[in-house]
Amino acid sequence: MSIILNEPNKEIVIKLTRGSMLLSPAMISYEIGNALISLYKRHKLKENEVIDAYNDFKQIPIRTLDIDMEKALKISCKYNVYAYDAYYLETAKRLKLPLITFDIPMKNVALDMKINVLTEEQNENL
Repeated sequence: MSIILNEPNKEIVIKLTRGSMLLSPAMISYEIGNALISLYKRHKLKENEVIDAYNDFKQIPIRTLDIDMEKALKISCKYNVYAYDAYYLETAKRLKLPLITFDIPMKNVALDMKINVLTEEQNENL
């Protein structure tokens, strides 16, 4: 969302991911769509901006992966997080890959799970 909506963290995400292959749970396009409609319903985006943002998202080269749903649901229950968050956590944990998030509760869960979280502080060292 930072990239397609030109949010303040956009440059940080670009620097943290430059030269990397981006991987995500396969449901990312549904989550992006839901987030865009949420912004539309709150009158923060117009319909054409929703469509433009989604088209921008489709241009980002992201390899999508299946989720181990049972493990994700266990993470969700254990840490009392939304299933959507658990999908990212499960994928990062299973593949031993770093996670990028600006959501503090999700970052805390990831750290508790021993998942490396790429942070703004790491960006300052790039």
